Amino acid sequence: TIWVLILPTLEGWKAESISNPIRIELLVVGIRVSRGKIQDYHVFWFQQKPSKSPAFILKHGNDGNIDRSSSFDARFVPIRDADTNAYVLQIQKVQTEDSATYFCLAEGNYFQIAVSGSGTRLSITGGQSVQVPSSVIILSDVSQKPESSDVHAICVVEDFYPGLLEIKWSAAGKDITEGVTSGSVILNGDGTYTTSSILNVSRNFFNSVTPIQCSVSHESSGAKIERKWPTEREGAVV
Repeated sequence: TIWVLILPTLEGWKAESISNPIRIELLVVGIRVSRGKIQDYHVFWFQQKPSKSPAFILKHGNDGNIDRSSSFDARFVPIRDADTNAYVLQIQKVQTEDSATYFCLAEGNYFQIAVSGSGTRLSITGGQSVQVPSSVIILSDVSQKPESSDVHAICVVEDFYPGLLEIKWSAAGKDITEGVTSGSVILNGDGTYTTSSILNVSRNFFNSVTPIQCSVSHESSGAKIERKWPTEREGAVV
């Protein structure tokens, strides 16, 4: 059994990346209250995966009650430690799918709120070696629907491991966040993953800012891959 403990204060987290090529039975993420007593705070735990909104895991009330999201099972166990003035979240029987950024929000009396900052990023690799994405391609309908007022592109990232990966769209040095839909992370037969991101923009926007860039970041392998749209086939150099 391996215990991994990260215990920052509410005043700010130190982001960590944890990769271990062996089985982890129990993983622990915690926060220590630097002002007041832990009994004065409700704590809300969240999990966030790349390109996804934060997902509520559970609330651990200052009265000890636990309000759990139906999306997270009993492997996620909250603990309140009055001796160290800390709230702790245990993740039992850790799975590679637990790779994500974990953070909390603490609510004190009279709705005084402290946010955990950038959170703690955990990357669980299980027993498989880290693998750089074998392919990053952009497909679009820009030439297939010349009369359409909107155009679409999909950035497909194939055969990477572990499954924690970030895809961003940008143009002229600025991130594009509107019109972006994140695809599911699909488990391949060989244990690697494939995912995608779809961008929907107006043709006027596309014509005014091209090239648009799809940037892929796979933290575990350190890979950073960029592709431009329109592609070479559509008249631009990738």
